[in-house]
Amino acid sequence: MGREHMPKIEFFYFADCPSHEQALALLREVMEEEKIAASLEIIEVKTEDEAQQYSFYGSPTICVDGIDIAPLSEYLSRPGLTCRVYRRSDGRISPLPPRELIVAAFHRNSHV
Repeated sequence: MGREHMPKIEFFYFADCPSHEQALALLREVMEEEKIAASLEIIEVKTEDEAQQYSFYGSPTICVDGIDIAPLSEYLSRPGLTCRVYRRSDGRISPLPPRELIVAAFHRNSHV
């Protein structure tokens, strides 16, 4: 019955962020691999007010059912128009969310 749940997937980005297109392609690839048929809402965050409204802590940000796929770091204290970085499993920093983080978000929410 939990498999019937169709997650709400949102991709937030800031146009000046150079990695958002690659991140969106990665998200679509993972959705296809994981057979996630949910619709994907792509939202461009254009102003500081919108950043506040969406709790946007940088580009790219992916939310599944309203929950950010990555725990926010302590240095991300305020929403804003900026590029975001992610910590990979090996400790390196990347402008793209790790594939396993996206997959985990889908599986975490598939039992709702």
